[in-house]
Amino acid sequence: MHNGLFNLTGKTALITGAAGGIGSEIARTFAQCGASLMLADRELEQMQSLALELRSAGCKVDAVALQVQYPGACSDAVQKTLGAYGGVDILINSAGVNTRMRPEAYTEAIWDEIIDINLKGTFNMCQAAHAPLAVKGGKIVNIGSILSLVSNAMTAPYSASKGGVLQLTKSLACAWAENGINVNVILPGWIDTALSRQARVDIAGHAERVVQTTPMRRWGTPQDIVGAAVFLASAASDFMTGASLVVDGGVTAHA
Repeated sequence: MHNGLFNLTGKTALITGAAGGIGSEIARTFAQCGASLMLADRELEQMQSLALELRSAGCKVDAVALQVQYPGACSDAVQKTLGAYGGVDILINSAGVNTRMRPEAYTEAIWDEIIDINLKGTFNMCQAAHAPLAVKGGKIVNIGSILSLVSNAMTAPYSASKGGVLQLTKSLACAWAENGINVNVILPGWIDTALSRQARVDIAGHAERVVQTTPMRRWGTPQDIVGAAVFLASAASDFMTGASLVVDGGVTAHA
């Protein structure tokens, strides 16, 4: 995995939402591909456990506490990455939250938390990382959702936030191509993570319905997403920007 177009040796990746789910699996795979890592998350115990695991395997890993909804915290995370490694080559925006209920039931506080973390937080990190990424050119990979494209009755703010991430990706791609920065987004389908497991509790019959409406007839795993992440973070995607990669087992292709 250290050879050819997908080689990340010598690259530094800052990964938000790195403590679990898709973010932690991307971190493990990037480490295998040769990248140095700065893990960032608000779940400190899980993040430190992952950092220890990767260091034990011989990887260069550091970690920083981060709540992406605060611009100053995002700037601090970027500065810590620069201090540890001297630069930033790759930014992965994987931090995200969701609370499922009927739209008429959402409070302003719940709406604001979801939008602030998923959409504003993604923008905060991109903005904070822009200057160092522009030094040599770099890659931003946002983690969106198929709910950027389709939706359901129980995810109004999450769908709105992820739709925003899709459009934000396109706008940043247009603005920062001149800086040599590629900005792309992955749109995962139903992935088996702690975030989606709660949906099975919140929504009766959800687990079975996902399998029935996914042409590949299974839930996805975080490992199913990492190939797309490596591709978009590597030289293999140098002529791609503003693009979205759907990784959903065929859900959005199914009528």
